[in-house]
Amino acid sequence: MPHQFPSPVNLRAAYDWIERSRSPRTGGARAFYTPLRGWSRTYPQVTGCLIPTIIRSGKLLGDEGSERLARTFGEFLLEIQHPQGAWHAGMWPPQADAPLCAFGTAQIIQGFCALHRQTNESQWIDAASRAARWLMESLGDDGFFVQGASWGDGAATYQTQVAWPMLELSSIAGERRLRDAAIRILHAALSRRTVLGAFTNWGFKGSDGAFTHTIGFVLRGFLESARLLGDWPNYGKPLLVALRRLADDALSTRGRLPGAYDCSWHCEKSYTCLTGNAQIAVCLLSANRYAPNDRFPRAARKLIEEICRRQLPHNHPIDGLRGAIPGSYPIWGRYLPGRYPVWAAKYLCDAIIAISADDYASFFNFAKAPATAPMVAFTAT
Repeated sequence: MPHQFPSPVNLRAAYDWIERSRSPRTGGARAFYTPLRGWSRTYPQVTGCLIPTIIRSGKLLGDEGSERLARTFGEFLLEIQHPQGAWHAGMWPPQADAPLCAFGTAQIIQGFCALHRQTNESQWIDAASRAARWLMESLGDDGFFVQGASWGDGAATYQTQVAWPMLELSSIAGERRLRDAAIRILHAALSRRTVLGAFTNWGFKGSDGAFTHTIGFVLRGFLESARLLGDWPNYGKPLLVALRRLADDALSTRGRLPGAYDCSWHCEKSYTCLTGNAQIAVCLLSANRYAPNDRFPRAARKLIEEICRRQLPHNHPIDGLRGAIPGSYPIWGRYLPGRYPVWAAKYLCDAIIAISADDYASFFNFAKAPATAPMVAFTAT
């Protein structure tokens, strides 16, 4: 049977769900939806990282309102930027003990870079530059954050995801100090690579046990930094052992990676982390451009297929669940049990866009795809 690629409706449903995540009170994106309690509060960090996805998805879908939505998210973030240039950790309004957050600030910088590229307006780069100065002041000589740690994650290996936006801004603003600071973060993370190709401290709060979500952060931060620095040998090639392991596991499980691994590759197989699956798919497709391996795109397809099987239908009777993706499958799995996070929809959009850009652009000529088209469940090969 011929392989079925992702339906345009999977992308459309995820994009529309992201649009519905916008809070009518703040204008930012809410973090997640739960069937019992409804929508959560606004989450600045994810509001920022959604902006590039909204712009790219909107272009692919022919959605004329995508720039307006991205701008709305950006304007909310401008309003709440701290005088020091950063943003608080956690939901908005912040808890009394919420620190300024290096990781979240970097994701917002990335969103502002995307808005600048889209609009050529200086306000986005001005705000991003203020944030970047705070990041540089918060970074120690060893490449770890001495302030701006969000409840213990200052030395977590997934701060590679901070290096990437710093390099993006450096490429726009021409700030050499910012580039050098990002390289310090990358070198600190590389020092934690094990002989098995994994990384110590790649989980939340710097633990060795990690959801595939934070593993995806680590790998994507390196891969995008390798692209921006033009240096695959130093920042991309060291990931190949981990990527091969994840690709093999994805193929052997038909797209249901274990939900978590430790740095010795011991894993939790009782659930899969759908958010992490999408992130790993993007990483495999990215690495395949530099180190072609036929397992990488095949594994990415399997991962995307499995996520789309678990996406709730576009015609679900509950508005907050229409097109949503659970944090874990089964939904009671250890990663965000019972919740539908907005970043799961974000990373599915990113993965579909990545796979379309690599090999299947003709399939995605669907600007006028009917809203009533059926939600496709993939056919496994």
